[in-house]
Amino acid sequence: MSSKSKYLAIILAAGKGNRLDYNGPKPLFEVSGRPMIDYLIDSFLELESVDLLTVVGHQQDKIISYIKGRSDYVTQDKQLGTGHAALQCIDYIKKYKNTFIVVGDAPFVSSIHLKNMANEHRKSKSDCTFLYSKFPIKLPYGRLLLNKDGKVQGVIEEHNADPKIKKEKNYFTSQYLFNSKILIEVLNRIKPDSKTDEYNLTDSINLLIQDNSRLRPVFIENFWELIGINSIDDLSLIRSLNE
Repeated sequence: MSSKSKYLAIILAAGKGNRLDYNGPKPLFEVSGRPMIDYLIDSFLELESVDLLTVVGHQQDKIISYIKGRSDYVTQDKQLGTGHAALQCIDYIKKYKNTFIVVGDAPFVSSIHLKNMANEHRKSKSDCTFLYSKFPIKLPYGRLLLNKDGKVQGVIEEHNADPKIKKEKNYFTSQYLFNSKILIEVLNRIKPDSKTDEYNLTDSINLLIQDNSRLRPVFIENFWELIGINSIDDLSLIRSLNE
């Protein structure tokens, strides 16, 4: 992998697919006849100057074999959350000016969205740019809190949200573009969640707010393009929205 590229793109792909009734590694679960990870790899390959890195864990040998020649990889032997997964990538991150991080079970994040993120990140000189959407349905995602001027006030995970916050329609869906130096600094400050003991990358947003860092939220009109496919119900929902 060459650090001459402008961007590093990390795909978090260490999880299991238990709720999908699937015995293989979750990123290789097929949606419309293609493994989920293929959609993301193809979207990133349409950008200029991007190197790919995949975080593998569950049944990692199958994923490593599948992505060979398209993406480097690091291993997350213990699944301790998305923040912990990103921490395994530090040696790569420090070679690049900017780093994308996306979740491997949200396959419909298009190259158009990724290019728009890069453009907005550059124009606004953002420390962290991220996607979000207004969801008309209830899903167990983090809620993005914005004030009336659209300034980011925080991100709260579903399991830590009170009933009022759970009514919030702006969902945080975990597609990021960081200034790499800022990312490295903030990853080392993420603490384990008091309820799950996992290190959540979403906490990076709250830490950056404390630091008065520059954040650039990018709204996606079609909410389903940001949905993570975690269960058969999620897959059925995606199909129903596209009929």
